[in-house]
Amino acid sequence: MFKNESGFEKIINRLNIDTKPSPAHRENLRRQMLSAFNETNIGPWQKFGRTIMKSPIAKLAAAAVIIVGLTLSVNLFTKSILTTSPIIPTASAAEVLAEAAQAVCNLRSVHIKARMRTDPYDNFASINLDRRLVSLELWKQVDDNNVTRWRYEKPGRVMVTEGEDWDNSVLLIRGEHACKWKGPGGSVGDLKRLLDVDKVLDSEIQRAEDRSSRFTLTNEKGFFGRNKLVLTIDANAQGDFTNDWCKNKYITNSDNRRIYTFDPKTKLLERLKIYIYPSEKQKVLAFEIRQIEYNIDIDPKLFTLKVPKDAIWYEEPKDLGEKYQQMGSKEVAQAFFEAFANKNWDEVVKFWTVSAVSEDTKRYYGELEIIRIGEPFKSGLYPGWFVPYEIRLKNGTIQKHNLAVRNDNPAKRYVVDGGF
Repeated sequence: MFKNESGFEKIINRLNIDTKPSPAHRENLRRQMLSAFNETNIGPWQKFGRTIMKSPIAKLAAAAVIIVGLTLSVNLFTKSILTTSPIIPTASAAEVLAEAAQAVCNLRSVHIKARMRTDPYDNFASINLDRRLVSLELWKQVDDNNVTRWRYEKPGRVMVTEGEDWDNSVLLIRGEHACKWKGPGGSVGDLKRLLDVDKVLDSEIQRAEDRSSRFTLTNEKGFFGRNKLVLTIDANAQGDFTNDWCKNKYITNSDNRRIYTFDPKTKLLERLKIYIYPSEKQKVLAFEIRQIEYNIDIDPKLFTLKVPKDAIWYEEPKDLGEKYQQMGSKEVAQAFFEAFANKNWDEVVKFWTVSAVSEDTKRYYGELEIIRIGEPFKSGLYPGWFVPYEIRLKNGTIQKHNLAVRNDNPAKRYVVDGGF
């Protein structure tokens, strides 16, 4: 713990922030940190989350509390880590986190090459532990006007976006389906938080506050005896898994370990590995950053997409009146498949919210037969419902799956969001 004023003062003074806390505020912050740590009935990260996580200064200084608490929790470390990767002293650990946060303040561009265990055409944030690792690349650039642009790309989809609020985003899937949307994250979701190296530490500290993640910061030897700083974060799956359909389909819906590797001199992120634990005896590498380049020249054209003229656009659900607003999730699933069975494409797009139904989709799903529509259920953190279904396609194939439907849209009606 902080046994004297100097350790705390040193951490605060290393935070190169324009607004410094007043002496009274500084003393109050110190007392709250110590009080949070001394609570024995709850974890330190849970306590300080309710007391001091109110400002950037507090968030970074609070990292010290996390490290202090963890140094006393020996069950978080394996014997090999204790013997070969000494835990960084508390004050130094807090300084490292502060320095790493400062190291990325002046970044103008980032290029990340990674691999992820996922379906090439599925959402960027989704994982599939049965799939092989596929390539994933990210480019981020901040121009002279401080406008941020992103590009995410994997084999089956590419997305570009502009602005921190992602108000100008375009997604292209398989070269034929396109989508525009408003709101942070889009189909990238939690992956953006993990790859946003500018804010990764602040983000992870916030996660520790909200979700009781467990931190360890160690100094290890890498290849050729090179030192490296390793931040390891263990987290439990988040959400309601009374029905475990969503378990292990996203990083936040999984028991996971995130291992960040920093350069000890520059404090810049070098690597990231994410392991998923489907069971106590299983560990699967779900994601890894293999290379990061900082402050490189990026062609502005990379942040534009050439969308085909005949692309099918995913659209915001339209207000279709009281009839559709009153339909429940199961009713929507029933009506959706009935529309395919009757080849009523105008009705299909009302629930699927696309500008048109592709010819391939018409041939594959047209004249299907509904065998069963099950009872909707919740799973994980998904804001909508999953509706079990069983259908027989025209070619005789039986398809069983769960249709994802949600109504958190301006039209306030259920629409199909996935599982089809």
